[in-house]
Amino acid sequence: MHMKKYVRWVNRTLHKCEVHRLDQFRVCFDLNKFAQHEIDKWLEFAFARQVQRLELDLLKGGKETRDFDYCYTFPAQLLGLNHKLPPLWHNFMSVKVLLLKSVNVTGEVLEFFLHNCPFLEEMVVHGSGTLVNLQVIGPSLKLKHLEIWRCQCLESLKIHDTNLVTLVASAATKLLLSNAPMLIKVEIVGAFRPILKDILAPISCVLSQLEVLKITSSDGLGLGNYKFPKFTKLKKFVVHVFAWRDTSLLGCTHVIGAAPLLEEFELKLVWFKPLRVKRECKKMVSCPLRHLKVIRLCGYFGRTCEFELVKYFLENAIVLEKIIIDPRSQIVTPVLSLSTIEMEQMSRNFAKLQLEGEVPPRIELVIL
Repeated sequence: MHMKKYVRWVNRTLHKCEVHRLDQFRVCFDLNKFAQHEIDKWLEFAFARQVQRLELDLLKGGKETRDFDYCYTFPAQLLGLNHKLPPLWHNFMSVKVLLLKSVNVTGEVLEFFLHNCPFLEEMVVHGSGTLVNLQVIGPSLKLKHLEIWRCQCLESLKIHDTNLVTLVASAATKLLLSNAPMLIKVEIVGAFRPILKDILAPISCVLSQLEVLKITSSDGLGLGNYKFPKFTKLKKFVVHVFAWRDTSLLGCTHVIGAAPLLEEFELKLVWFKPLRVKRECKKMVSCPLRHLKVIRLCGYFGRTCEFELVKYFLENAIVLEKIIIDPRSQIVTPVLSLSTIEMEQMSRNFAKLQLEGEVPPRIELVIL
C-alpha cells in the first residue's frame, strides 16, 4: 500500500518537473522488484537530465538489506550492455556519485560506470545479490571512495593501480589489493576469521600508509604467533568485535603498539553472552603510547577484560586526554526491551564503580 502510494507520488512529481539538469536524484524508500518498471523510468528521467549524484537507497524498512530475490535489479539494457547503444549514452558521463543499496547490480554494470563516467569519484554498493566479480583497475579512474558491503555472492574484488583514498569492504577474503598509493582510510570485515593477521593480510600492501583503519571481527580478536608491521602513519584505529563471555581484548594492543602516531582508539563491543568474572587483571608488556589522546569504548559491560584494557591505556598513554565509556547496546533495534535497558544501567553502574577511582583528574572521564 505504502509502496504504491509512494510510486504514484514520484510519478506525479516527475511529470511536473521541467528542469533540464539534475545535481542529485535520490530515491530513499522501501521498494522492491515489484517496482521495477517504475524505477527504470525514473532512471531514464535522471540520466536524460545528466544527473551528477544518483542514489537508490531501497533498504528494507530503511535499515536492512532485503532478500536478494526481492531486490530491484539495475537495468543493464539502459546502458546498452545488451549490445544496443543507448540513445542517451553520453548523459552517463555526468555521474559523480553512484549509491545503490538493496539493488541487484552486476560487475559489468559497475565497470561501465567506472570507465564511462570520467567524473565518478564515489561508488557505494550495499546488499547486491548479483555482484560476483568487480575490477577497479587503472590510474585514469577518478574514483576516490569505494564501498562494497554485504554482497554475499561476491567472489572477487580486484583493486589495482588506482587513486582510491577510502575503501570499505565487508569481504576481506575476496579482496585483491595492490598499488593503491593514495589509500589512507580502510574499513574491512573479517567474518569468522578471528586472527588479526588474517583480517589484515588482504590490505598488507597499504598498512604503512593508512591514517584510519576500521576492522570488524565476528569471533573475537586472536593473535596467533604474529609480529605486526609498523603502522607508521595510523592516527585512528577502530575495532568492532563480538563480545563473548570474558574473552580478552588485549589483542588489539599489539596493533596499537605498532602505531607510534596513533591519536584515537575506538572499540565497539557487540554483546553475546557477556560474563563478569572475578579475576586478576592481566598485564601486558609496557609500551609507551606517546600520541594517544582519546579512547572510546562502546558496549562497555563491566567485564574484567574491559577494565584491564582501560588500565593498560592508563599505564601507557602518556598524553591521554579523554576516555569515553558508552554502556549502551551496540545492536541496533527499533525498540529497546526492558531487560536491555536494565542491563545498560547495570553496566553504567559498573563503569562508575570500576573507573571513577582509577582515572586521574587530568583525564576527562565521560560515562554516557
